[in-house]
Parts: sequence; C-alpha cells; structure tokens
Amino acid sequence: MAANTAPIFTETPVVGAGIWTSSTTANVKSDGAGTIATDMVKLFTAGTDGSFINRIRLQPAASTAATATTATVARFYVSTISSSTTTRADTFPFAEVACPAQTADQTTTATNYIEIPCGFYIPTGYYIHFSMHHAAATNTSWAAIVFGGNY
Repeated sequence: MAANTAPIFTETPVVGAGIWTSSTTANVKSDGAGTIATDMVKLFTAGTDGSFINRIRLQPAASTAATATTATVARFYVSTISSSTTTRADTFPFAEVACPAQTADQTTTATNYIEIPCGFYIPTGYYIHFSMHHAAATNTSWAAIVFGGNY
C-alpha cells in the first residue's frame, strides 16, 4: 500500500520569502502581467511532486526608526513562469489585500502583520509571485513569507 494517500500530508515543510523594497518598481496592473525581479517578486517554487500552500504572511519593516510604510495593495499570483516577463495567459491572480500605512521600527508599538489564508495545491513547474501597487516608502519594505510544504 502506498504511503501518504489518505489523508495526504506534505513530506517536507517549505518557507518561501521575498522582500518588496523602495528600490523596486510598483506594478499597477492586477491581471498577472509583469516582470519578475522588476515589478514582481518570486516567492515560492513548487517541489518536484507539487506543493501545498498553507498561508502567506506580510510584515512591514523599516531600516530607520519610526518610518511609515506606504499604503498599498499587495497582490499574489500563481504562475508557470519563473523568471523574466509574465502575461495574463501564464500568471493568474489569486489574492489581493489592502496594506495600510504603518509606522515600522518603533520602540513601544509593534507593527501588525497581515495573513492571507491559502489552503491550495500547486503542481511542479508552478510558482507564487508577489507585487505591490505602490513602491515602498524610503527606508521601508514589506516582507512576504509563504508557508507550505512539498510532497
């Protein structure tokens, strides 16, 4: 009898991450079109037997004390493209969330992370990408972390 068939559990936990910084150009499109490493960030690569995506967490950060992030919209995509240019024919939006301005790197007040529940599978050869509608403010960034597992 084959192992791991009912219910199916992932074999190896995987964390994928990317950071959206002020040096990155914003992606004002929401249809999946963009350029990886310019206005989109690759966050996660499916394993050789596929992967399960549990959730994605967004965390604001700052390299200078008491610096406010820019209010923006974070977008997440499933794609068959790992580098270069994506199109709406190969990259599909699956979630977007409003990210309010937050003052990061405070000494007395913590910033609030934003969590996107996922609960879906992606096959091998697929990727999770991330973009922001507005570029990050100077000295700030948004870290996006994918929590999942490979089969």
